[in-house]
Amino acid sequence: MRARPAWLGLLFCLGLLAAGCYSSDYGRQTAATASMLRDLSAKLADYCRADFKVDGREVSSEEMGEFYYGLRKARSYLSAAASNSQRPSYHELAQLIDGYARMLSEADRYRLSGKPDPRQLEVILADQRRVSAQAQAVLEDLSKAR
Repeated sequence: MRARPAWLGLLFCLGLLAAGCYSSDYGRQTAATASMLRDLSAKLADYCRADFKVDGREVSSEEMGEFYYGLRKARSYLSAAASNSQRPSYHELAQLIDGYARMLSEADRYRLSGKPDPRQLEVILADQRRVSAQAQAVLEDLSKAR
C-alpha cells in the first residue's frame, strides 16, 4: 500500500522537473527561432537586392526551400510551445512568424516575376526591417523574463 504514494510522489517530482526543463528550454528555443527568422529574412532581402541572381545564375525554386523550411520549423515550434501562450514573447513570436511569412510570399512573387521592380523591392525591404524589429522584440522580452 505504501509503494503507491511513493510512486505517485516520484512521478509528480519528475513531472515538475520536466516542466522546469521545458520552461528553461522555451527561452532558448524561442530565441533560436527568432534569430533564425531574422537571419533568413536578411538573406532573403540580399537575394531580392541581387534580383535573385547568385554567381550569374538565377536562384532556383529548390534553393528557396531553405526559407520555406525555416517557416515550417518556426510554425511547428510555435504549435509545440502553445503551453506558453500566456507569455508576451509567445505572442511576439507569432507576430514575427506571420511577418516573415508575408515577406517570404512577397519575395517569392518578386522572384517569379523575373523582372526588377524598385517599388516592390522597397516593400520587401520594409518587410525585412519589420521582421528584424519583431525578432529583436522577442529577444528583448526573453531577456527581461530572466
